[in-house]
Amino acid sequence: MSTRDAAYAAIAATRPRVQVTGDVVEQFMAQLGKQGGQCHRVRDDGAARAWLASLARADETLILSTEDRWLQRVLTLPGPALPRCVPAASSPLSGLALTTAIAAVAETGSLLLHPRAGAPMGLNFLSDRLVVLVRAADVLRNLEDLWVRVRAEFGVDTPRALSLVSGPSSSGDIGMQFATGVHGP
Repeated sequence: MSTRDAAYAAIAATRPRVQVTGDVVEQFMAQLGKQGGQCHRVRDDGAARAWLASLARADETLILSTEDRWLQRVLTLPGPALPRCVPAASSPLSGLALTTAIAAVAETGSLLLHPRAGAPMGLNFLSDRLVVLVRAADVLRNLEDLWVRVRAEFGVDTPRALSLVSGPSSSGDIGMQFATGVHGP
């Protein structure tokens, strides 16, 4: 170990870490709720599909990240009718966008989103409404665990547009009035 590595290790060993105990999914949901986000926990993929069908309005377009096999499987399960589905790459992004997150962080109530084939970054920020599916196993305790996951998943090829999103967009800039959804979902 180099002197530099030893110094970093010594600093890391004494750095205080946020301790998230208990059910990390419940903690994530509570933190996201504090920031104005909405979260619904379902028992399995079939329940997720049924919930999506109940959320989408009949006249709304469902905009999909098309290269996500888990998302595609959820949508092809039997259940109530879904509205018209279009790929994100060929959509004007007006409607209900549907994507998945790499991970979620219980400590902050944040989702880690990234652009990929079939899921341009605009999908996460320009649609009228956004639903992000996250597996319970992908809810991590803290930000340190998140960066361990990122390094494990991407190695040295980390996407340049990773985004940590903590709740819907909001602003208090205009007339000191707080508004939600001013910059997208």
